Amino acid sequence: MAEIVHPKKALAVNPLKVSQPVGASLAFLGLARALPLMHGSQGCTAFGKVFFVRHFREPIPLQTTAMDQVSTIMGADENVVEALRTLCEKNSPEVIGLVTTGLSETQGTDIHRAVRDFRTAHPEYAATAVVAVNTPDYVGCFESGHALAVEAIINTLVAESDAVGRRQRQVNVLASSMLTPGDIEAIREWTEAFGLRAIVLPDIGDALDGHLTEAEFSPLTLGGTPASEIAIMGESVATLVIGGSLNKAADLLKARTGVPDWRFDSLMGLDACDDFTMALAQISGRPVPPR
Repeated sequence: MAEIVHPKKALAVNPLKVSQPVGASLAFLGLARALPLMHGSQGCTAFGKVFFVRHFREPIPLQTTAMDQVSTIMGADENVVEALRTLCEKNSPEVIGLVTTGLSETQGTDIHRAVRDFRTAHPEYAATAVVAVNTPDYVGCFESGHALAVEAIINTLVAESDAVGRRQRQVNVLASSMLTPGDIEAIREWTEAFGLRAIVLPDIGDALDGHLTEAEFSPLTLGGTPASEIAIMGESVATLVIGGSLNKAADLLKARTGVPDWRFDSLMGLDACDDFTMALAQISGRPVPPR
């Protein structure tokens, strides 16, 4: 007769699937013409790449600074500068998302200083935005890494402004890591039903929806939110925050732009969906459509 064994642990997780660098990389994959760059060994990036390819079933652009045993001991700032230069020279991305790993964090690297060194050495690549975020593997989880990346994107690409409501039909949507590409598409259609145009950050619904392209592979993300759209988030009439993990990012966006926000822990269940619908009705000034 079979014996039921009750585990003593309250929860069992696979640590490889909940690392902060992987969560941060997913956020950068939701930007247009972007390229996540992991500051770590080749193995760190290879795992994240395989993990995403297996899940989304499409090519994933993901690069590495390729730290080895020498640079790990002697310092790897030059790896960062050289990697940024190479990516800018060969691919001309709009945004490079520089995320740390457990290896580089244990070494004690200062990626923000490395980015400043890159700017000093290569001013010709000023058009490419570099968003640096510290995401050690041994702290936090997939969700917190994603949230830190969104916060860093806002901190880097959204300037302080006082132009709230300049675009009366535009709203911001901060999307947490729990939302799938299908969820993002549904939220976009939801807002459009009220005559609103949504800037979704990050927009994996456009970038990782399994669409086919003529090119077999692109070194940059296809789809996603352009940096030019992120720059005008301060002109929106409202911000919709979906997921409690993005509260800190929402606080930063509100402090920088003054755009009022509506926050939702999730859109699961009738009550949450009704609250979201009524918020859209209040923002747009329109009645709830029949659909």
